[in-house]
Amino acid sequence: MMTLLAHGTEHQKEKYLKPLLNGEKRICYSMTEKAAGADATGMQTRAVKDGNENYVLNGEKWFSSAASRYSTFIVELPNPGYRIVRDIETMAVHGPLSEVLGGGHSEVEIKDLVVPAEDLLGGEGNGFNMGQHRLAYGRLRHGMHNVSMAQRALDLATAHVVKRETFGKLLKERQGVQWMLADCAAEIYKARLMLLHIAYKAEKGADIRQENSIAKIFLAQYGASGGGHGDPAARRARLQPRYAACRMVHRWTVGRNVIKAFERDGTTAAACGGDLL
Repeated sequence: MMTLLAHGTEHQKEKYLKPLLNGEKRICYSMTEKAAGADATGMQTRAVKDGNENYVLNGEKWFSSAASRYSTFIVELPNPGYRIVRDIETMAVHGPLSEVLGGGHSEVEIKDLVVPAEDLLGGEGNGFNMGQHRLAYGRLRHGMHNVSMAQRALDLATAHVVKRETFGKLLKERQGVQWMLADCAAEIYKARLMLLHIAYKAEKGADIRQENSIAKIFLAQYGASGGGHGDPAARRARLQPRYAACRMVHRWTVGRNVIKAFERDGTTAAACGGDLL
């Protein structure tokens, strides 16, 4: 919806954005491809203009969930040129709640899919930049989800600590356990400040890609007691390292930007959030 709001024409906002905001329609963003993976510039799906009225799309996408030569199209479903090859089961929530939370992935085949020219979003060649804009705000939201899950996890852990007794003594009275709770609280506090700084920069219109990647590295980690389905965080939190590019990609990006900042400025401050306090 952020992409439609920022780049859509008035016609597109009226036709698609309003029904989305009213809960009448749902949206799915298909970008990832098997061959390209995390390299969005390697996409192979093609859009060929058919006269002045339409584009014809052909290609394949997968992991479809709720560069100057790439474009973005709005496709209203169902459409005979858009076929779901298979649904890919994930660790996310299943059942009726899955639809609400946008769980699940699908592999999609796009074959001779006709899209009216008026449904080209943002103009030809702007797809990659719009995708990066969408991911930037999406990653900020993922960070917020991570903090809320971390807070809930600490609540559950503390609830266990205040009741659990071992060898005649409550866990809450053991200094080692208190230290672990203190460490958790400190990590959550750091995460909150990190996200507030990113939100502040976003509000100022600054580039937040580097800070988003740092937050992804720091926040998208998960530990469980056994990892069974009974763990309330087991399904949602375990997937966080994979959303909006995996942690390894973000570590690579952050490292390159640290080097670039030092070579450009003689200091790494700009790569550590120090360009706008």
